Amino acid sequence: TPAEVDAATAIATADPAALVPACRHPQRAGRALTWLTNPIKDLPLRYRPDTPLLGPVLAVTAHGRRLPVPAGSATDAIAPATTRLLALLPPDELAAAEERLQEVTVSRLAQFLGLDHIPARPGPVCRTTSPTHRYDIAIVSALADGALSGRIEEGRAALTDTPPGRGRLVIYGGPHVLTREVIRDTAFLHVEELAEILHQANGDPTLPALFVLELTEHPGVHGVAYLDALDVWSLWHRNATLLLPGPDRDDIALVPVTPYDQVWEHAAVHAATDHVLNAAGLPGVREFTRVTPIPPELGAHGTRACLEYHSSEGTMLIRTSTVPPMVIVAVPSQRHGGPLDARGMDDLADALHTTLTTIEPVAAHATLPDGTLLVVEVTVSDEPHQLPTTAPEQADDADAGERLLVRVGADPETARIGLVIDTPLLAEFAGDGHQGHRILGRLVHELITQVRDGRAAGPGTDIDTFTDAWNSAHPLLLLAGITNSWPPNRPAYTLPRTPHLHVRALRAAAAAVRRTGVPTGTWHGADACRPGGPAEQLLHALEAELADQISAYQPDLFGELARHLNAAWSHRTRSHTTTAVNLAAPWADNWAEESRRQQQDAMTATTALHLLLQQALLTPPVGHRPVDVLAVAELVALAEVVLTTGNTAVAAGRRLYDLVLTIDPSGLFTLSVDPDPDTPAQTAAPGVHLGFDAGAYHYARHERMIATAADTKLEAIDADVLARPNVRTPVAFRAAAIPAGSELAKADQLLIQHWGCSLDAIVAVLATAIDWPTGESGTISATPEELVTESAAWSGLPADQLHAAVDRLRLHPGNADGPGEHAYTEVERRTRPLTHPLIAHGEQLLVLPWLAHVSLEVYAANLDDGHLPHAELPDPVDKALLRHRQQRDQRLENDVRDAARHAGLPHRFRLLKKNAATLGIPDLTGEIDLLVADPDTHRLWVIEAKNPTRAVAAHALQQHMKKLNTDYRDKLLRKAATVAQYAAQAAAACGVDGEHPWRVLPLFVTRNVEPTAFLADPGIPYTTVDHLAAILSQPDDPEPGWAPAGPPETP
Repeated sequence: TPAEVDAATAIATADPAALVPACRHPQRAGRALTWLTNPIKDLPLRYRPDTPLLGPVLAVTAHGRRLPVPAGSATDAIAPATTRLLALLPPDELAAAEERLQEVTVSRLAQFLGLDHIPARPGPVCRTTSPTHRYDIAIVSALADGALSGRIEEGRAALTDTPPGRGRLVIYGGPHVLTREVIRDTAFLHVEELAEILHQANGDPTLPALFVLELTEHPGVHGVAYLDALDVWSLWHRNATLLLPGPDRDDIALVPVTPYDQVWEHAAVHAATDHVLNAAGLPGVREFTRVTPIPPELGAHGTRACLEYHSSEGTMLIRTSTVPPMVIVAVPSQRHGGPLDARGMDDLADALHTTLTTIEPVAAHATLPDGTLLVVEVTVSDEPHQLPTTAPEQADDADAGERLLVRVGADPETARIGLVIDTPLLAEFAGDGHQGHRILGRLVHELITQVRDGRAAGPGTDIDTFTDAWNSAHPLLLLAGITNSWPPNRPAYTLPRTPHLHVRALRAAAAAVRRTGVPTGTWHGADACRPGGPAEQLLHALEAELADQISAYQPDLFGELARHLNAAWSHRTRSHTTTAVNLAAPWADNWAEESRRQQQDAMTATTALHLLLQQALLTPPVGHRPVDVLAVAELVALAEVVLTTGNTAVAAGRRLYDLVLTIDPSGLFTLSVDPDPDTPAQTAAPGVHLGFDAGAYHYARHERMIATAADTKLEAIDADVLARPNVRTPVAFRAAAIPAGSELAKADQLLIQHWGCSLDAIVAVLATAIDWPTGESGTISATPEELVTESAAWSGLPADQLHAAVDRLRLHPGNADGPGEHAYTEVERRTRPLTHPLIAHGEQLLVLPWLAHVSLEVYAANLDDGHLPHAELPDPVDKALLRHRQQRDQRLENDVRDAARHAGLPHRFRLLKKNAATLGIPDLTGEIDLLVADPDTHRLWVIEAKNPTRAVAAHALQQHMKKLNTDYRDKLLRKAATVAQYAAQAAAACGVDGEHPWRVLPLFVTRNVEPTAFLADPGIPYTTVDHLAAILSQPDDPEPGWAPAGPPETP
């Protein structure tokens, strides 16, 4: 565009002297510019392939003007300028300069990688290692022209003893940069190239480690050739791989040149943020661990960014804005798990930033007329503020109890304001958060006003307009106190999960497919899933690969898997609770999609780690591969591939839906629901699928979870509790209150008879494991006797019962292998970590407190639903629990009746066959749970209340759907047909007389979202009891399938 041409012309013709005042040391910069300015007539302009065209030149002069050289030539000037400077040094100082360069290079690398220990005087080759990310590093440097190649080779030679499977990386410093390289066994990166890579990776050390592994392993080829190392990084980072899986090729992979310079592009994106940071006296963008541009939102103007800086001293969170010019500097509490730890303070900084920059009256007050940057500093005090002992005594008046002591400050000269948030102020954000929000708003207005007054900048926005606008925003923070029996939250879950790891898993899977000779081609439907067919062979190849990989690692893999599983359950539980609180907050709409993503990611991680831990019991790690965080992350990624493929193929084999399977000669494969399947039938006849829409089913379940969370009432919290977070209070054992003579009591006695332990014994053992001290690792080994002893001391239950409970809760090689093939796709029929959380490890048990906690919740939820999560449950116990469940089913029928009452519609509850006949409705095939007559819409509802056991695995879903979609549905349709024949009599049975053109609507009502509603041909509508009153009141008839309350939603 003309504007772009004009902008480029202005840059190309600008005198570079205008940049000198913006430099950190303007006088030095001015001298350097003069030294690097040449008359254009003195430039040789001779092209040499390995020499910069213009040499050490930043600007040229001619005809009385000074112009900058092109940007690319400016960066090329560094090396020849250094050579010229070195030529001025005496020989003895040249060696000192070389040593200093090496020290600077090592120190800079240590800063990037967070290394605490580096040699004070590193030698010419300094070697270090990443024990957690599987690569070794040699650090070298060179000043003199021509010396770099030799130093690089010295570094490469120092890494020759690196064990197979580890990456090799030579980091070099100095003015020269390598180009036109072929990487075979060692990668080479300039220290500033690594800085750019880490910057683009947002400080994640996993990505550079995986990048080095891909370069040095270069699977399938002899090496990787490139012109610029950052071109290689760009391609790998964008595509998650350099090399697609496939058979080995006898060639070198050539990385194409990127059509633009990423470093310049990156700098351009962050130029405005750099300017704001510089004005605030903060380091530039490249010094921060994580930098994320904030996308535009309603009311926002200019450029905004979110930055993080992590060091051994703590974390600093930065938010920047160009309109208004502002920087928020937030320092979290060092108390991990507190409300304003790094995660909580990050949320507060985001909310404060949004409120100050997107609400016009607030942003206007924060905008100083002279364009000076406003700096807002937010820190935390873990103790309540106290008045100084010399402070004058306050008057003892009636309002004294309403006072809140705050610690704030304003410095007009530097345009800074500061807020120190202590526990009493934090407690004001409890409940709905509005009280704390209002207090903080008035404080912010007063502090900015003090800055404006001190700078004679005018009054700004008046207090009433400001607070009205401020209070119209969502609260900055919302605090919820929760009492729970959670174990300590350690260690944090840090296992990486990136597309790059997924590609590595796919590469391993593809190699296994090729190695085992799985046929290639495309198959549809039953042909893909036939016994011994391509899907079956594919699963066998993947399962064998996973087992082989586990066996190849050193034995300490088992403990690492347990540690990560425990941490994953801690993260999943806490994340679910945080999500539930935010879904009950005013900003719930912002969390709907985020909650779905978090739930899916957390479920994927725990499920994959379950599979790995259980498989490690069956095929123990006995190899020599070292175990680190990348090893576990790669195994988790491979387990995800196995789980996704297995669940999809087994479900298709059970004919829940049709499948398209494609296996490429490279070994890559795809499984997807057939977009053009056979016509689904109402029955699961051989070869005919049910058309189950699993995505819509899970979407509906999540929507119901969101709706349930939205009804949660958040209570106030005492400031004293915030001053001592995570207080653990001893709790005495309480036996379960089971009514004597009830079916549940009978089931409990039968458990003692058949298993030797009661429900109380199972609870006592799990509760003891939850509270077991583990130290920082989060897991620990204990003997069964130790667990029994501690359980007995707490509960007072007989030791023999506790021994039996420990045995029933133990997962060991003898019970870890499920029945049949692809046992990992089973849930209901398999012994698994969630039901057997005491993991056998030699003669001891691995105690995972968070796994035990979730297991106790699983037992409680299953028992509340009338069964126990044990495949080997004795038959008499199973029957007693079934009778207990039938009693509980009556609650659903009562809730259905209450829904009709709430809707205000005439109805008849539990219309028995014999009663129906006396009311003029003969030939009814069975009891009608609820008959509802709506005289306004002329609808007669024939409602069946069912509370089926939830099905998860493919075989359980198939049996469950078959039962509901044939037996129960057909019975309901026959009842509805009979009612349609005698509609007037049915309406009269509900208390509605007179002639009406009745329409009869069958409806299934369940406690939970019913998967049968998501078949291609469900035949009738389904809803849940909490939606029933709304469904009955809606003017439109529900369509067959899932009928949510309100307008239909599209997943």
